[in-house]
Amino acid sequence: MALLESRPNKPSFVDVLAGRAPLVGARFASEFAEGWVSPADARLALGLAYEDAAAIERDYLSARSSRRDLALVARTLVARALAPAREGSLEERPWVVACAVDNVTIPEAIERIVAPPRRDRARMVHFVHPHALNLATNDPSLRARLASADLVLPDGIGLQIGARIVGTPLKHNVNGTDLLPLLCDALAEREIPLSLVGAAPGVAAACAARLKERHPSLIVAEVEHGFIQGAERDALIERLRRVGGVVLVGMGTPIQERWAWEHLAAVSGITVLTVGGLFDFYSGRIPRAPMALREVGLEWTWRLAQEPTRLAKRYLLGNPVFLARSLKQRAFGSTAVPR
Repeated sequence: MALLESRPNKPSFVDVLAGRAPLVGARFASEFAEGWVSPADARLALGLAYEDAAAIERDYLSARSSRRDLALVARTLVARALAPAREGSLEERPWVVACAVDNVTIPEAIERIVAPPRRDRARMVHFVHPHALNLATNDPSLRARLASADLVLPDGIGLQIGARIVGTPLKHNVNGTDLLPLLCDALAEREIPLSLVGAAPGVAAACAARLKERHPSLIVAEVEHGFIQGAERDALIERLRRVGGVVLVGMGTPIQERWAWEHLAAVSGITVLTVGGLFDFYSGRIPRAPMALREVGLEWTWRLAQEPTRLAKRYLLGNPVFLARSLKQRAFGSTAVPR
């Protein structure tokens, strides 16, 4: 994971012009000269600290070219503009538009998810992105569920930008798709079962199969699609009560939050994560955006191109609305009531 200490005194662009340092070099892989830009810089700037930064640098620098270097520098400058260096103290639970968000690193998020379970009810964990917070602004029920959650994780570059606008920068972009492999490693190591509920028939099963392939020691306890009802649903809940562990619920906001609170919140001994379209991505049904787009905060454009009819309103209208609400909070403050 890319949570290493970089070398101090990063070279400046003047050092590059004077020939004292390369334009692109390493910051973590000590066998390479340190450059003005590192292949890992863009990901770290946007809080995408899911991989080993030294390994990223080694892979890139072993097959670099001038053309690739110029593209890398351009992406890094965009990423730095979107998320400039974090300064000052970071709030633990800043309010962003419609709810308080837990300002945690990726390892901190994983540790809180796999911590010993609550005994009075399920531990409830939600990921929020601009669309979810736009919905929560006008949906008191969703807003109340987010307020009652044990952990609310910031998902995507939109939250990073919104939080910076309101004056409370976030440590990491804790999105479910990138978090899942690291979470599975932690669950397998501690022998904590994982269950998947949601998506269309067959999608969760395909996701579970891929997880088992990549994490052979992972215990996959229950797998169900998102359309079960009545007795079938009740039987699933009883099985989840018996096996415990972590349950991923992927049905889209606000349906998944409502379903999780209505049917799983009373089940003590489990941790519930609402994960949106995670099963579609991880099963391979919907391809993930190339890293080059993710490094400049444009993964949403890839999703828009894949499903323009369904997602046009969410992104083309929703993103500007979210940023406007962030600016409004910055100008007039928040009416939030601390939890």
